[in-house]
Amino acid sequence: MTTDKYKSFALTDLSSGIHCLRFDGAWRTVYASESACRIIGVSATLLLEQSDLWIGRIHPSDVDAVRAALDLVQEGVEVDISYRIREGKNGYRWLGYSCKQMDDGTLVGFIRDTTQHKIQQYTERIHLAGRNALSTFLESADLNDSISKFLQILGEAMVVDSVRLIRFRKDGCAFITHEWVRSKHITKIVLPHELPEEAKLWWQEQLAISDSVVINNCDTHELPEQVAAIIKECEAGAVMAVPASIYGEIEGFVCFEVSEEREWLTLEIEEAKYVLNGYSRSVERRIDDRNQIAAEFNLRRSEEKYRQLTSHSPVILFGIDSEGFFTLSEGIGLESMGAGAGEVVGKSVYQVYRNYPDVLVQVNAALAGAESHGLTHIGEHCFEVWFTPVWDEERMVVGISGVAVDITRRNKLEQQQTIMMSELDHRVKNNIAAVMSLVSLSQQGAKTIDDFAKTLDGRLHALAVAHSTLAKSHWSGAWMRDILLLTLQPYMSGSTERIIFEGPDVELQGLLARPMCMIIHELATNAVKYGSLSNELGSVLIKSTHLDNDTLQLVWTEIDGPRITEACKAGTGTSLLEGLVDHEMHGTIELQYEEDGLVCKIVVPLTAEE
Repeated sequence: MTTDKYKSFALTDLSSGIHCLRFDGAWRTVYASESACRIIGVSATLLLEQSDLWIGRIHPSDVDAVRAALDLVQEGVEVDISYRIREGKNGYRWLGYSCKQMDDGTLVGFIRDTTQHKIQQYTERIHLAGRNALSTFLESADLNDSISKFLQILGEAMVVDSVRLIRFRKDGCAFITHEWVRSKHITKIVLPHELPEEAKLWWQEQLAISDSVVINNCDTHELPEQVAAIIKECEAGAVMAVPASIYGEIEGFVCFEVSEEREWLTLEIEEAKYVLNGYSRSVERRIDDRNQIAAEFNLRRSEEKYRQLTSHSPVILFGIDSEGFFTLSEGIGLESMGAGAGEVVGKSVYQVYRNYPDVLVQVNAALAGAESHGLTHIGEHCFEVWFTPVWDEERMVVGISGVAVDITRRNKLEQQQTIMMSELDHRVKNNIAAVMSLVSLSQQGAKTIDDFAKTLDGRLHALAVAHSTLAKSHWSGAWMRDILLLTLQPYMSGSTERIIFEGPDVELQGLLARPMCMIIHELATNAVKYGSLSNELGSVLIKSTHLDNDTLQLVWTEIDGPRITEACKAGTGTSLLEGLVDHEMHGTIELQYEEDGLVCKIVVPLTAEE
């Protein structure tokens, strides 16, 4: 063959053709091979005379996308465009166009019919969606949720606007029970939605005649009035319905709906029937499983009536024969021992409890004819056990009947109560000692009864604040900033800028929190009486520092207070501060009286022990 023959064969006999376009306000045909004209479905003469005819035959939904794609083609870059083109009056075929742009702006490309390829892709997609829908239905434990997902997968794969499940009930009524809607403009109905009697009977009649109902255009299809009203309410233009038969009886059907006219493909109808048949078999399987479970439950319940009283008792019931072998072991209480019902039956008590001599002592006592009762600790659990001898007619001990109750929680509560009572006794003694000390210190520095009462009242208030703060944390400790805020609250009226906190917040143990409240109160009282809080200009800076050796440094600095002109003598307040820091907190305190006011530096370890 010559080169010309090759070209001629390629341009006329292959399933693709050359189609060239140029833009002059619209994309127009400037050349089309014979095979290209055949694929487009227009003669070469007409296509060249009406150069924009080809784009007028494109499906209205694809026109804008095709124009946008053509506008974006760049020189030297190949682009693939897929669109539908009209064939005959209403039919459409899929075409594929691969093109590049030449230096003069002309698009040169090959056009081909891809309808069969698209159909194959669509078939595979629907088939895969059907399998996924059935898989979802089988795997989900929630029936309503699984049906909703089932409808969604099918609706998206078949490119419809809505899918609805309608059920025929045994009482003669029919309801739309589930729906999936794609388009936002379609209004969802309120479920369940009852079908009128006429519509129900019409659907039952149609589905009894055929295994599917196909309506391409609801406006031109003759429908009963109430059926048409339901379809109009659902905003459907075309409908395909496939029945769901459970145990050979039509229990309902699924409606696939689009808002426009649609030619339903044979593969869509067949695939829908295939999937709905799988749905029906899945429902049957669920019903069978439930029936089997119910039958097994009833059987177990009848067999276990005798055991119910013992196995569900919140105690342990046991029996031991005269040789020491277990004859009964039942009760929920066995779970706490890590044992199951009847697990030790036939075993010797002397072997099972060889490591628990207290149990064996009680067993021997009961076999000797004496009732016994006591506490037994097994692992982390505590049991209260009663052993009662079982006598025969000749007054011979033939075994033991016993009951054990798990009292672990009660035992722990009793232990906690004992510890709490001891702790409460200790704290009360400490508080009484603290109050007596405060009374003594306040009395020493007081000149009048009123002074004594006022001083003691303030110190008792600080003690109460400490207790309140510690009580919130169940006496485990308190944060430094909380102590400062609560203790200094009475002195922060007006501008809060007069008392400033700086530094990190540090958690104090319970043993440190109480004396720290007393210290802050004492410093604040002194500042109000004699220091920087006694005038309108003064302020206090409280700075905390967490030192490397797990030590807290607290510096109380008074600023702009009355000028100090002579050395201050140590009073009861100073003694109280030194006693609290030295003896209760095991720290150090330095008091310096600068001209602006007092500077108090306190250093205490954060790991104080009682």
